[in-house]
Amino acid sequence: MLVQHDGFIGVYSHLGLIAPLVAEGRRTLYSGERIATVGRTGLTYGPHLYFGMIVNGRPVDPVPYLKVGSCGAGDRWSGDQRIRPTRAFARH
Repeated sequence: MLVQHDGFIGVYSHLGLIAPLVAEGRRTLYSGERIATVGRTGLTYGPHLYFGMIVNGRPVDPVPYLKVGSCGAGDRWSGDQRIRPTRAFARH
């Protein structure tokens, strides 16, 4: 699902149920409204959400914009070696 925010497009994937207001085609959303539930799609060990950002037509790392720390999964991966974490966006 793509959502136009002020200054960027939010990319939401691996969702569970889409909220009825979105599924019915509502085009305007307000802060705090639920758009979907967290899903369990893809190769996963549990519920999760993929969130990405597109700024000026290019994918960017959302960490600096959200002011949160990186999970560092690509740096300290110690799980199942058959499953490699990937970084959706390169840091620019």
